[in-house]
Amino acid sequence: MRKLLAILVFIVVVLVGCSSQTLYDAISKSEFGKYDKPEILYQNDDVGVVIFLSKDSNGDFYIYRTTYELTKFNRYELDKTEMFTVAVDIGRKSEFVHLDTIGENTDEPINFVWGGIFHYPKAEHVTYKITDGDGTLHENQVEINNKHIFVDLLPEEFEDTYSITFDVIDRDGNVLFSYN
Repeated sequence: MRKLLAILVFIVVVLVGCSSQTLYDAISKSEFGKYDKPEILYQNDDVGVVIFLSKDSNGDFYIYRTTYELTKFNRYELDKTEMFTVAVDIGRKSEFVHLDTIGENTDEPINFVWGGIFHYPKAEHVTYKITDGDGTLHENQVEINNKHIFVDLLPEEFEDTYSITFDVIDRDGNVLFSYN
């Protein structure tokens, strides 16, 4: 009986040891926290997506998008197979938008537009448009969060032959920056 109890305790310790109590801890304990303290910019527990800022071994800033899951023990595990990175220069004006799919080869892929708008302190929204040769496929206005990130889950996947344009908008509706 003691052997069985010892085996069960060992299994629980191993399973719990591979995960973390918080998402921040899971990121910090991974290679993403090796050179700097990561900063979570966006987290969506419904779909298991996290976007965070950290540095690499050269001291350069990167924004990472990856997925995670909450285990049966209410602990976080990062999935680094669905990772995407964007280099950012924190000291200069920088903005980007990306059309992304997570789980492309699954039954329920997650499709979304996301990006970062930095050094436009009055920016509140991004209005984006996805087009192809036949016209507009999808457009929307999305709020920029207080960490300068916007994310919009899409109803469907778009083919590779598309383009994205976007405007950075302030609270009065003025265009601060336009990318066409």
